[in-house]
Amino acid sequence: MKVVAGQLGAMISALRQHYGAPELAEPRMPFELIVWENCAYLVDDERREQTYEHLRKAVGIAPQKLLAAGARKIEIAIREGGMQPPHRAAKVLRCAEIALTYADGDLAGTLAAMKAKPQRTLLKRFPGIADPGADRVLLLCGFSKAPALDSNGLRVLERLHVVKPGQAYAAAYRAAIAALVEAGVAGPKAVQAYALLRAHGRELCKRAAPLCALCPLKRTCPSASERTSSRS
Repeated sequence: MKVVAGQLGAMISALRQHYGAPELAEPRMPFELIVWENCAYLVDDERREQTYEHLRKAVGIAPQKLLAAGARKIEIAIREGGMQPPHRAAKVLRCAEIALTYADGDLAGTLAAMKAKPQRTLLKRFPGIADPGADRVLLLCGFSKAPALDSNGLRVLERLHVVKPGQAYAAAYRAAIAALVEAGVAGPKAVQAYALLRAHGRELCKRAAPLCALCPLKRTCPSASERTSSRS
């Protein structure tokens, strides 16, 4: 089944009716968002937010403050943010070094003065920021109207057969973004779609044991139909 643009729009509308407008806890400034991504690992949003806030209060988030603090003080501030605190601290410190080297400590201002391709090149210098991360920073921080997805949202679109299941992650991601663009998902709609698809992937369309019986899209979801058939 190939999902056409109109169907994808209807699916996102159904998710909006089910979830309302999910809150995004992420900072909306690019350097802060990159630190948010790097300061914690494999934790939920609440714990990531707590870790980020502890770092902000104990050290500060500005690149100059992070560099002045050093790895050990950063490590102590973020130790409750999951596995490998020293490794995470090193990544946060590297973020500060990159921001100072390539943006004179002002990542937002530097990105604002750039065209799209150099923006992506600069963002991908930071730890953990590949194309999906660059899309997320550019969208959530207001530098682009193009859609973005995290792994949860991509899984939802794969199970809906918006993109062909079983592809390599990079190919599936590109196909999913192209489908969202074709459906006219841009700007504020893209931010909402990002939040809704992520929420659905976390809450119902889980990686293991998805809760298809509770899904607002179960009537049109090929994966839900396949699971129902396999149990009958």
